[in-house]
This record gives sequence, C-alpha cells and structure tokens, in this order.
Amino acid sequence: MSDDFAIILEAAVRRIAGTAVGDPELLLLLRQLAERFLQETEQKVETTGIDAAPSIPLPAVETPPVIFAPPVSPRHELLAPRIEVPIGWAKRFEVANVDLKLMEARCRLKAEGAHWAATRQRRLREGADYFTEIEPKDREIIEKAKALADCFLWMNHSSGPNPRDLELWEDVAGCFDANAAAIALLREVVGNLEEYGPCFEKALDLGAEAQSALRMAIDAIEGNADSDQVQLFLWLKETAQHHQLFIQRHMRIDDPADAKAWMEIQERIGKLDGGLQEIRKEKKRRQGRLQRCQYHVKQIREGKNLIYNWPKVVEIVEEMIADGIVPSNADLRELLLTVVEEMPDLGEIPPGFQRVLCEIDRFMATRLPPSGETVQEIAPQVKEAARLLAGKSIVMIGGERRLFTQESLRSAFRLKELIWIETREHQSIEGFEPYVARPEVILVLLAIRWSSHSYGETKDFCHRYGKPLVRLPGGYNPNQVAYQILEQCGERLARSVE
Repeated sequence: MSDDFAIILEAAVRRIAGTAVGDPELLLLLRQLAERFLQETEQKVETTGIDAAPSIPLPAVETPPVIFAPPVSPRHELLAPRIEVPIGWAKRFEVANVDLKLMEARCRLKAEGAHWAATRQRRLREGADYFTEIEPKDREIIEKAKALADCFLWMNHSSGPNPRDLELWEDVAGCFDANAAAIALLREVVGNLEEYGPCFEKALDLGAEAQSALRMAIDAIEGNADSDQVQLFLWLKETAQHHQLFIQRHMRIDDPADAKAWMEIQERIGKLDGGLQEIRKEKKRRQGRLQRCQYHVKQIREGKNLIYNWPKVVEIVEEMIADGIVPSNADLRELLLTVVEEMPDLGEIPPGFQRVLCEIDRFMATRLPPSGETVQEIAPQVKEAARLLAGKSIVMIGGERRLFTQESLRSAFRLKELIWIETREHQSIEGFEPYVARPEVILVLLAIRWSSHSYGETKDFCHRYGKPLVRLPGGYNPNQVAYQILEQCGERLARSVE
C-alpha cells in the first residue's frame, strides 16, 4: 500500500467515524456493512483453507468509543466487542439541557413503532399486499416521526431488526412505554423538588430500571443502541451526580434489568405517580386554606368584624397544622406577622396555633429591628401606664426575648429595667421566683399566648411577694400592654404611687 493511499484511507476513516458519532442511522448502516464484509471473508477463509486474515490496525478515533453493555449477538461481539454507543453522543444530546418532554414523546411514538413493526412483519410473512396493507401505515408513522425533533424510528426502517420471534417486539414496545412513563414522572418530580423531594430517589431508580430493561429488549432482537435510551441513561447519571445521589441498580453493564418485567415497572411507576397525585391534591387544599386565611387577615388589617375574623384565622391555621404544614412555614408566618401583634384575647388557644405563635416569636427574636414602618400613634393608656411605672422595674415571663421589643416597652413606660425571662416548653417555674422576689420589681407580666398554662402558677409567687400579675393574651405592642396593665391592676398601681 502506497503512503499516499494510506493517508487518504486514514482521512476517510476518520471522517466517517466522526460523522457516525452524531448519526444513529449511519452507525446502523456501517455496522451492517461490516457484517457483510465479515460474512464475505468468512466464506473465503472456508473455501481457501486460510486460518485467519492478517489484522490491519485502524487509525484511532478521537472520541472514546465505549460506555455501554456489549450486544448479545455473537456476530456483534466479533465486530465490536463491548461497543454500543460512542461517548460522543453525550455532547450531541447536550444532556444538561435535555428536553424531557420531547424525549417522553419520542418514546411513546417508538412504542407505537415497535407495535407496528411486529404487525408489519407478521403480515408480510403471511403474504399481505405491501402497497395496500403496509405502505399507508408506514407513511402515517413516518409523518409522526418527522413532527418530533431527532426522532429516528429504526424499528420501522427497512434495515431494522427482523427477529424470528415477533413476540419480542412486545417487550420492546412495553419497555418504550415504561421509559415514557418514567420520564414523565421524573419531569414532574424534578420540576417540584421542594414538594416531591422524598420521591426523587425512587423516581431515579425507576428511570434507571426502565432504560436498562429497554436496552436488554433491544439487544434481544439484535437491534442497535436507541438514542433515547442512551440519552436517558446519561441524564440519570448526570442528574444523580449533580444532586449527590447514588442510583443503586441498573446503571452498570453487569447489572441489567429484566426486559420482560416492563409491565411490573409500569405498575410501580404508576403507584409512585399516584403518591404524587395525593401530594398535588394536598398542595391544592393547602393553597385553598392559605387563600381563605389571607382573606380573613385582610379583613383584620382593615379593622372589620374582628370578633368573627380572628377565630376564623385560628381555625384555618389549626387545620393546616393538623394536615402537616410545619409551624415554621414561611408563607403562613409572613401572613400572620402583619396582625399578630394586635391579636386580642381569644381565650384558650389550640395547640397548633400555639406552635405557630411560638415559631413567629422565635423569628421575631432574631429579626433586625423594623425600619421604614409607620409609627403607631401612642394611646392615652401608654402615658398613664408610664406615669405609674416610671423609674420602676418589671418582669415579663414568656416567649423569646426580643431586644427591640424589650427596649420599645422599656422606653414607652419609662422603666428603669424590663427583665424578660425566656421560657421553654415544660420548663420548671421555680426559676421565676427569685426575679419576682426582687424588691425593685413592681409588676409581673405573663405572656400567656406563648406560655404553658402551668406558668399561671406564678401567681402564687406574685401573691407571696405582693406583686400584681398581669396576663398578656395579645401581642407586645405598647398600646396593648398598657391597656392590659391598666385594666387588670391600674387602681392597685395608682394607690401604690399615691
């Protein structure tokens, strides 16, 4: 072989190999061409008695050639051991930006194509007329494929597989349907990870099993790698890595799924999707309740029918907590923050709403002082309470200590000191007594909306040391606190001042 011819041959091989990486149909034709050459050379070896043909080294292809399991066909093993799909396909399909909806549509059409392939080959074997019984359906399904980007119906191509057992096509069709269902499930979960997070790993596992089963079904009919199966494999691998998850099964050559288990795979996908539907229904219910709560809060902000609207807010919040909304839910918290400081005495507060108030209290304790808010007009009661408490110390028991609120109350009442005792659930009340006993303390405030009912026993300490106890059923707004102080012990404080 001359040097010039070798150079031309090498360039041609490189060009063909590079083109084939992005063209599934060309890959199929090249493989069939190689099979034909193999058959011809095998016949020559048999007739001439030559033991083996000398090997001719082929130039290296820049794109690494293997990633998937070897085909099951012995002749494919001879042609390309451990080769199914070039790695270059990952770049061609841009896995990071893959269109799952389009991939799902292609898989559904390929399932239809596999069903037609079985019917088509069966009818041809029975002697059906091609032009009247076969060709119209061929045209119909090809037109559907043309409407989808990158959709190659290899099973309906004239060079496609023609297995002896046509029932194998049913496995191919079923596996394509299972892949479509898995992709639809993954699309839903990935698009709503915040809600469907617990189902994410299960969805990835089902996707891995579906694509592996499809690969084995195609192997069984001696077909070549399917681009959507490859694309789903690559997407699963990249997505799992991105979320730092590990897919346990069916992502390795030596761990194939059962191609005949496609119906069971579909059932498990349907069961998981049913769970998502329940989550979707619950989300809709929660959104409905939140909208109802928004309506009543808006009425409260506008000062309308507080006697009716406040109990409705408590009732709706209690329902939401009972249905699984966490007490620290940001949407609920931000909604109630606009009115919670003006909450009136609602009597006994149910446990769910109580937990929400505690979470709001914790949030307020860590939040920076408000800025740019409208300053509320100081009520006459604040001035009267300040006259009675000026220069004195008071103790407040309950909730999380808020530095800004603490200073706001101290300043409004011109106190010497506001001693705020933070409380925790099931906390012993014995630690309160030394604070109540201080001689400079003139008054004890009990924030009952955040405190356990057992804290009401602090009245024994107050009685023992002659200190008035004021229960605060509402917020920490100075106007509200002043009202409760004057209402519950105003005359007593006035006598002590006089």
